[in-house]
Amino acid sequence: MKERLYSTHIALLVFMIQTGVSALSLSRKAAVYFGTNGWLSILILGCVAAINIVLISIVNRMGNGMSVFDIMEKSIPRFIVIPIYLLLSAYLAAIGCLVGKQYIHIFQLIAFPTASPLMLQGCFNLLVLILVTKGIYNISKAATVFSLLILWMVFLLFAFSNDFEFERMTPFVFKGGRDMLVGAVDMFAAFVGYELILFVMPYADRSKKWTRSVQIGNLMTTLTYFSFVFISFGFFSLGQLKIMIYPLLDMLAYIQLPFVERLENMLFSFLLFTVVVTSTMYTWSAGEAVHHVFPKANRNVMALFIVFITFLLSILPDTLYELELWLKILSYGEVAFSFAFPIFLILLLLIQGRMGVKSRV
Repeated sequence: MKERLYSTHIALLVFMIQTGVSALSLSRKAAVYFGTNGWLSILILGCVAAINIVLISIVNRMGNGMSVFDIMEKSIPRFIVIPIYLLLSAYLAAIGCLVGKQYIHIFQLIAFPTASPLMLQGCFNLLVLILVTKGIYNISKAATVFSLLILWMVFLLFAFSNDFEFERMTPFVFKGGRDMLVGAVDMFAAFVGYELILFVMPYADRSKKWTRSVQIGNLMTTLTYFSFVFISFGFFSLGQLKIMIYPLLDMLAYIQLPFVERLENMLFSFLLFTVVVTSTMYTWSAGEAVHHVFPKANRNVMALFIVFITFLLSILPDTLYELELWLKILSYGEVAFSFAFPIFLILLLLIQGRMGVKSRV
C-alpha cells in the first residue's frame, strides 16, 4: 500500500514551514507600518493567506491531485518548461538556504559570538541534507514531532500576564504608521511557505480534508503570530516596539529562572526545529523541480548537489543587514509567486479542460 500524507501531517507541516525567525521582528514591523493596535494587521494578513489557500485548493480539485509539473507539461512544450524548472529550483533553494543562514547568524550573535559561522552553517546544511534524503513522508513525520517542541512555547505568554497593560491599547486604530501597503507585503512574507504544499499534492491523501488541513496549518500560524504580537503591544509601548530589532527576543529575556541564565538564548534554540523544516521543504521542492529536468538522476545525489551549492551561496552575504536585504527581495518575489503560480495553474487546467486533456494521477 502506497504511503500517503494525512491531514494531521499536512496541517503541522504547513505550520512548521510558515513559522520561523520572522516572528521575532513581526511586532516591530506591525508597530512601524501600522502604528497603534498594529496587532490587528496579523489577523488581516492571516485572512489574505487563507484566501490564497483557496486558490491552491482549486488547483488540487481541478487537477484531481495531479502534480504541478504534469499540469504544466500537458500544455507547455518541454524545451520551455525546463528553463522554468531550473529557475524555480534555484529560487526555492536560495530562499531555503538564506532562511537557514539568517537563523545561524542570529544564533551566533546571541549565543556563540566566537564560533565560526561557516562551521555552524555546515552543521545546519548537514541536518537539512539528512532530512531531504529521507523523503517527503519522513520529513512530514519529523515536522509532526518537531512541532510539539515548538507549540509549548505559546504557554510562555502567561509569564507576561502581570506586566501586560490594556492601557497601551489605545482606541485609535492604525495611527502613527507609514507605508502600510509596503509593510503589508513585508509582513506577509512571514506567512508564505504554504504554497510549497502545491508540490506535495501528489503525495497527499485524496480526501476532502486536504484543504481543511492546509487552512488549519495557516490558522495555527496566524493565532501563534497574533498571540505574540498582541502581548508585545501590551507589554511594550509603541515607541519601544518601533526601535527594537527583535521585540519577541527582548520580551523572552524578561523571563527569569533561578537555575538558568539567559533563558531567551535557550528558547531561541528551539526555533532551530522549525527553521530546519522550512529550509528542508524549500530544498526538497527545489529537488522536485530538478528531478523533472533530469528524471533518471539519483535523487540523493541531486539533493547533495543542491545543498552544496546553497552552502556556497550562503557565504556571500557577510552581515546580517545584507542577509536580511537579500531575504526581503526574495520574499517579495515569493509573495507574488504564492498568488501568481496557483492562478497560472488554474488557467492551464481550464485550457486543458476545454481541449479535453485527461488528468493523469
